[in-house]
Amino acid sequence: MALKLIPNSTLALRKFNKYLRRNVKDQSASILRLWATQCEFVFAQQLRRSQQIFAHYAKIWEERALRELLKRFRGQVQRHAKGFVLSSAALLTFDWERERIELESVQEHMDDFQFLERLQLETIYCKQCRKRKQIDCRVEGVNYCCCPKNVTEMLSAEQNVYTVWEPYIEQKRMITWRQEIKPGLFAYKVYVEYPDVTAEDFLHVQIDVEYRKKWDNTAVNLEVIDEDTAKGSNSHIIYWEALWPKLFANRDYVYNRRFFIDRSRRVIMIVNKSVEHPKCPAKPHTQRVHEYWSYMVIKPTTAFNKPGVSFVLTYFDNPGLSIPKYITTWVAKKQMPDFLRQLHQATVNYAKAKKQNETRIIEFWDKHKDPGFEYPPDTLLGYSAEDFTEAQKQEEESSLQQVNEIHVETNSASQQPLASTTSKSNVESTQLNGKASSPSAAATDSCESIVEECPPVKKTSWWSYLYSYIYFV
Repeated sequence: MALKLIPNSTLALRKFNKYLRRNVKDQSASILRLWATQCEFVFAQQLRRSQQIFAHYAKIWEERALRELLKRFRGQVQRHAKGFVLSSAALLTFDWERERIELESVQEHMDDFQFLERLQLETIYCKQCRKRKQIDCRVEGVNYCCCPKNVTEMLSAEQNVYTVWEPYIEQKRMITWRQEIKPGLFAYKVYVEYPDVTAEDFLHVQIDVEYRKKWDNTAVNLEVIDEDTAKGSNSHIIYWEALWPKLFANRDYVYNRRFFIDRSRRVIMIVNKSVEHPKCPAKPHTQRVHEYWSYMVIKPTTAFNKPGVSFVLTYFDNPGLSIPKYITTWVAKKQMPDFLRQLHQATVNYAKAKKQNETRIIEFWDKHKDPGFEYPPDTLLGYSAEDFTEAQKQEEESSLQQVNEIHVETNSASQQPLASTTSKSNVESTQLNGKASSPSAAATDSCESIVEECPPVKKTSWWSYLYSYIYFV
């Protein structure tokens, strides 16, 4: 068998050699040309890619060098032509007449507490037993519903202005809803109660940017860059740089802030809206948030100067970044309650500093002249001057009662010196009665003598300035 296979294999080799001589040898030039073309193509591709990489890095280096050159040029301009730069910047003014937040545009948010009542009935109360539904966790002191879930009722529920808000977070004295405005971006509505702070203190904590930089560690930069000079406007342009995690750039905001006081409804509203301002162009190291708005409606339990306040905050901002839903949920459930606790503690500390007559707090208080009482609000629908007069009288009466109580305590502590002083002043007033043109003049002189003899009373709050008026009466 082996001898038979050897001739066959020899024959196959001869045929294969003959095929190679006939095809490969005769076409070797064509094969070599194709191989050279292929190598040239590969080499050209590598060379082209290397050239592109080199051009890319050269472009980056040129941009960096150009940026450094412009930076040096700007420094020289600021050093040698500061007056020219300031005069040029003065030409860039903000049009308050066009950008001012008008009451008519935010009037509907004055009724946010009425909206909240209906929102709670539609979203967090059971329609069968009228008890509270559980949102994300149970809160102590709340009687929750135990009815089985009615899937048919949930599927057949119609979408309206109330049901588009989804109950989101619940804690003690706090409930949060959210509504999806854009894919992955939500607007939030927060209801909070603070039983131990006053509405006027809470308002001043909200508008005092210098004080916020002390208690809010996320405020990298916060300042008032412009103010509306119109009387009673209460409008400011605020620049705010918020701290973000290390993997992200900080977000900064430029927004128009205005607050309104409605004494007929006993509510205060603070409105914030993002705006463009010539003094605050976008910075290279931060991400500017161009979509931001918020409406905070503050309502005292009894009066503006009495403990007990609740507020409804509705806000939305677009950070310009698509963040996974589970991350936003974790951040919201952790950061929002922490911030509200910080805000409450900051208001408590603010009230303590005001009672201790801290210089900066008192100066800020005097500058704004307690806007919940001194300044009438803008023209409101259904509002009249009689409503303002009646509300003002009620506030004055409550303040006068507090002054009288303190005055009685002071008189009881120094009863004997005051008695001798009063008899002396009565004699002097009798002698001056013939010279005075009216009884009010004698009363004024007697009051002045009492004030001279009495030790000065320490002014601990704004109504202490009414002492002279009380003595006169």
